Amino acid sequence: MMKKFNFNAATKAVLGAGLLSLAISGCGSDGKDGEDGKPGTVGTPIGAVSHLDAKIQSASIDDAGFLTINFDLSDANGTAVFELAPSDIAAVSFGRVGTEDEVGSTDLEGKPRDIWLSYFNKDKGDDHYTGSSYFQGKNCETCLTDNGDGTYTLVLDKAIDTLEKYAYDADVTNGIYLGVKANNNAGDTLVDNSFFYWQPSSDTTQDKPKALIAKETCQSCHRPGQDGALSMHGGKHVTLESCTFCHTDYNSYMKDEKDDAGTVVRSYEFDGSIKGMAHEIHSHSTFNGIYPQSASNCQTCHQADEGLAMADAWKADLDTATCMNCHNSPYAVPSWHWDSENNQIAESKQNCVSCHNDPNGGVRGAESGHYLKNDKAQAAMATVTFNSMSYSADTKTVTANMTVMAGDTKVTLAQIDPTPYKYGGFTSAIVFNGVVQDDFLVNYQKVGYGNFTEGTEGSINVTIADGDFAVAKVMETEGVSVALSSQLHICFDGKGAVADCTLSEDGKVATNAGPYVPSDTAYFAVDGTMLDKSPRIQHAEMTACQQCHTTAIKHRFSNDMDGCASCHNGTRDKKGAGSSNLAYIVHSKHYVYDTDGSLFFKKTECQACHGDNGFSLSKIDPKAAPVAFGTTDAQRLSDTNEQLVVSPQTAACVSCHQAPYGLNDATAAHIKSNGGLLKEDGAPLTTLGVPASEYDMLNPAETCSTCHKDSQILEAHANWGSSH
Repeated sequence: MMKKFNFNAATKAVLGAGLLSLAISGCGSDGKDGEDGKPGTVGTPIGAVSHLDAKIQSASIDDAGFLTINFDLSDANGTAVFELAPSDIAAVSFGRVGTEDEVGSTDLEGKPRDIWLSYFNKDKGDDHYTGSSYFQGKNCETCLTDNGDGTYTLVLDKAIDTLEKYAYDADVTNGIYLGVKANNNAGDTLVDNSFFYWQPSSDTTQDKPKALIAKETCQSCHRPGQDGALSMHGGKHVTLESCTFCHTDYNSYMKDEKDDAGTVVRSYEFDGSIKGMAHEIHSHSTFNGIYPQSASNCQTCHQADEGLAMADAWKADLDTATCMNCHNSPYAVPSWHWDSENNQIAESKQNCVSCHNDPNGGVRGAESGHYLKNDKAQAAMATVTFNSMSYSADTKTVTANMTVMAGDTKVTLAQIDPTPYKYGGFTSAIVFNGVVQDDFLVNYQKVGYGNFTEGTEGSINVTIADGDFAVAKVMETEGVSVALSSQLHICFDGKGAVADCTLSEDGKVATNAGPYVPSDTAYFAVDGTMLDKSPRIQHAEMTACQQCHTTAIKHRFSNDMDGCASCHNGTRDKKGAGSSNLAYIVHSKHYVYDTDGSLFFKKTECQACHGDNGFSLSKIDPKAAPVAFGTTDAQRLSDTNEQLVVSPQTAACVSCHQAPYGLNDATAAHIKSNGGLLKEDGAPLTTLGVPASEYDMLNPAETCSTCHKDSQILEAHANWGSSH
């Protein structure tokens, strides 16, 4: 009988290894090492990344007019990304630099502008065509090759087709737009627009042509990742540069205008160029309140930039179509330019730049018409400087001295609008207030033209007497800093030069006055020493406002936040019902919807205006002055009522969070339990505040910022009210 042996696991392992060694040794050896294996690919599949960056490395066009593109794809860290699918190639457009002569649109003979010509044109009928026919990867499963290392080769199956309007030219700058749009495993949409410019005949890369506007300029209002971001045609085109490849200068087609019943009331030629559409959109958006600026302020978008070769092209006066993008109605041209019978600009006036082309001997062109010889523009460029401030304790009178400048010209009293303001006081005034720590002391005090007198060397004196104004209250408050800002209108001659004011017969209107001159708030100590900066905490910088508003904030323009807050401060309620504090006013204006009802800008994007941490509750001292939110009887403040006030940190919150959507009983109870004063017991959520006379006795002791830290505030406001 055979004896059985039991082996444990360790013994089996040793025996196995020995047998394997014998097997290998039995094969023999030639004494040479084998070849190194191929290195594994270092990278990430597209489903695992949260950012895409495509970069075209080279391109070529074959004799049949088909384009080949070689490009890299990486993530935010520069690591290769693979598994891009053909359908992720959202768009490829392709073209070159040409001239207006090639499409017959030159306005001034012998002076054709350089324009972009698409190699993928689309016939729109009636001799209209556009550059908007582009390649899409979803239509060609075999066009894209994934090389497995983050590089790709794309061979288009779409040949050059200009509708025989012009030819392919390898000797000029050609360009490619590559739009990638993909989804990752988390369901996020990843979009990248990349561009490549080169001269095919020499196979050398070239600088971007026709660089007029920096993408950052558009993005200052159309903020990436936020409502209102540029995101066109299904969200694949997200940059101005991508628009220019299809929306070329010659883009045009017939469009029907329909009434409410859907009946076509007229057909007209539509300018589908990027400049035509941008001017049209921003011009109309001025009037419906979406675009917070005058469309005639060209430099909102066309900003001076040494890094852009054609930043000043808007001044060239070579393009009538650009003029007509805005000047296309009886309200936008002189009456003698308009053909009322045919509801259009008279045919004899349709080549604008044949006349409007100064400094070439013509009348006002783009720069002169919009700036150099434009009253409104010159008013926006004027300045008010406060030179000094003195206080007489004996007479309780403040005397301020200011100089108003329009360019190099000192503005005289006769050139400042002297008319009465429709709500009392004067149209032209300065604002006098005082600040202790972060708080303005009094409701706004407009010191009007009637208190102005001529000073020395062309300056203007302003006398502010106690009784008429709360001078003693301001000047005799311990630790006060005096704040002076302006609300002036100056008069012009109709061509941008300062002139004496001309009044209507009743003296109530200065018929040649411009809009408000921008204000710069000046601060002084009681002894007259000028302070070099604001004593107030700056919760937002005016530069953030100016990114969109530039010089068009209603109803007055200030170069600093204090100029607004000197009137709209915590002492001011809204005629007894609600708050007129700056935070409340601004927040109430910043849910903005575009014409199709989509959210364009939402106030919960805190950092858009407040920067890194201007929204922080820790910047608001719980011992700061309370904020008025109305009066005890909902009537104007008088001797028979008093204001209702809210504690400062709570006031910041309820400047947005109003009932019924942003404030409920549970939230009100939470505020109260954490030391905030929001409302009287039993009062509805629509009546905020406690009587001012009771405020100190109620011992507010807010602790909001203990839990509501900056990161928590940003997280709580993220994705509020939209898909972003």
